[in-house]
Amino acid sequence: MSEIKLDPPLVPRRGSTLKVLLICRVSDPGPGKQDVKSNEDQEAEFRKWVKDRVDVPFEVTVIAGTGSGEYLDREESKRAYAELESEEFDLAIAEDLGRIFRRVHAFLFCEAAEDVGTRVIAPNDYLDTAREGWRLCAFFAALRHETYNADTGKRIRRTLRNRFRQGEAFQFVIAGYIKPKKKSVDDKIHDSQVTKDPAAEPAYDEWFTRLEKGATFAEVADWLNAIGFATGPYHRNKEWDGRMVGRVTRNPILKGVRVRNERMSKRINKTGRRKSIKAPEKERLERERPHLAFIEPKRYDRVIRMLKERNAKYKRNDDSVPSHCSGRWISLV
Repeated sequence: MSEIKLDPPLVPRRGSTLKVLLICRVSDPGPGKQDVKSNEDQEAEFRKWVKDRVDVPFEVTVIAGTGSGEYLDREESKRAYAELESEEFDLAIAEDLGRIFRRVHAFLFCEAAEDVGTRVIAPNDYLDTAREGWRLCAFFAALRHETYNADTGKRIRRTLRNRFRQGEAFQFVIAGYIKPKKKSVDDKIHDSQVTKDPAAEPAYDEWFTRLEKGATFAEVADWLNAIGFATGPYHRNKEWDGRMVGRVTRNPILKGVRVRNERMSKRINKTGRRKSIKAPEKERLERERPHLAFIEPKRYDRVIRMLKERNAKYKRNDDSVPSHCSGRWISLV
């Protein structure tokens, strides 16, 4: 006999076996982040949770995945809805609604479950759709998860802004720079510890000389590959191409200026995924570090200005204006 009683009790809709849909998720697996084994921990915990509360045999179908709960197009999310529509399950359970979905979609999932007679329980949200007033509980749970998500994002952004001002938050270096290795996870690298590789000095000078003479980014890339100039310790590609040259050329670290928050992410509500957009000017942070300059600032600004004028006719519209190419049909005939 179970020691913990549910009101109302869990009973199979068909036969004598209770069918349980268990949904687990970790947001961001990887080194120093969430352990993907957390899904196994969630599964073990809720198998015990069900066992402690029912007096009948039960079968568990597990949907375990990774990624943000904001993503509405995850395969696990599609499968969760498909399992509901099968009308086979008596119970859908998750640690909290955020494990299933975030935003209003968590509430809609509960309503879809109610339509097919599947009970939804999320213990950490004190939610049980078999109880009166569950809609209000689900609404506030979804709102709370959304608020926590937004607050966490702001807190991280605020922390990184402050660390940047203190000379920290130096995440990656581009070709020609040397960043010391951390002695421990808590070790913070200050930008005064980052140095230039003296061997890269003549390469960058010739790089900008070629641009001044009219060379394209692709032509500079071919030259860099020919002389064997390394793409940098954090770059997957071992050979240069025009885009890589363009990105590095436009990085003001080459004139001794660190920049942060030039871009920010914006959620696409339809899918829950995010895209990179240009950040408001008030978000931009700069920190002058002359010891990191490969190119004299006046020369750097002159070359960037020249490149903007040269490439203006190829430039797409900014993020706020639809591209003139959008919606265009291309004939293959």
